[in-house]
Formats: sequence, C-alpha cells, structure tokens
Amino acid sequence: MRVDKIRRIAVVGAGLMGHGIAQEFALAGYEVHLHSRTDESLQKAIQNIQGNLERLMHVGLVTREHAKSVTPRIHANTVFKDAVDDVDVVIEAVSEDLELKKKIFQQLDSVCPERTILASTTSSFMPSEFASATRRPERVLVAHFINPPYLIPLVEIVLGRET
Repeated sequence: MRVDKIRRIAVVGAGLMGHGIAQEFALAGYEVHLHSRTDESLQKAIQNIQGNLERLMHVGLVTREHAKSVTPRIHANTVFKDAVDDVDVVIEAVSEDLELKKKIFQQLDSVCPERTILASTTSSFMPSEFASATRRPERVLVAHFINPPYLIPLVEIVLGRET
C-alpha cells in the first residue's frame, strides 16, 4: 500500500501509548478509530489527549485551531469490529503479553480488509511472533513509538521475516 493511500487508522489500546499515537495521527490529519474495552478508559484517553494538546499549545508547538481539529478526528469505540473495520492501518498498543497480541492479530486478520497493514508498538517481541497468527504475515510489522509519542517524533520500524 502506498502511503498516500492511507486515510483511516485504528489504534487498539487507549492506554499510555495508544492515546498518544491516536493523537499524533489525528494531528497529522488522519481519521483515527481508537479502541479500548471500556468507556472509562476511552474517556480517560480523550481527557489525556486534550491535556496533551493544551500543553502543546502552551509551548507553541500547536495552534489553537489545529488542536481543535484533533478530537473530532478521533472516534472512540468499545466495539472491536466497528473500530477496525475498513481501516488502512492498525496499530496495536496493548500490554506486552504475547498471547494477547496473537489473539488480537488473529481477530484483526479476520475483520480487517486484506489491504490493511497490521502493526504493533511492542518493544519486546519480533513481528513474526504474532504475524504467525495471521494469513498476511507480509503486512505485519512493529512500529515502536517512543514515549511520549506526541513529543518525541521517533518510530522504530521492525520488519518480520515476510514483511
């Protein structure tokens, strides 16, 4: 997939990294679907994003107009299928549990279009370890964002054997 064809991004996991990753993609103009298991964690994620944007405005890194455009681009959802349906890229940002990641990648593989790139923010596992749970190992990779992603513009990309 060409980068200029990417329009919709999903982030699975709204915690420490997930909300910041969603914020960065929304700041860049993408439509972002943010998934978490609970409404409470999604509400906290949106509050954290708003606080981050306030700090970015305060130090002059983001204009008020640009900051106002971010949260309308983020669609929070507790329904997994709805959050990842018809997206071009999914970033998985859940806890460092290989079995959980495999389960999520298996679910993503069954729901997402064939074109969808599946990425994990893991810093502990090689992409081939969870790519094996999919029928598209050539579209699986690690995109390890550095924390906090809205302040440190660095992403380590790790390819799997078949990527």
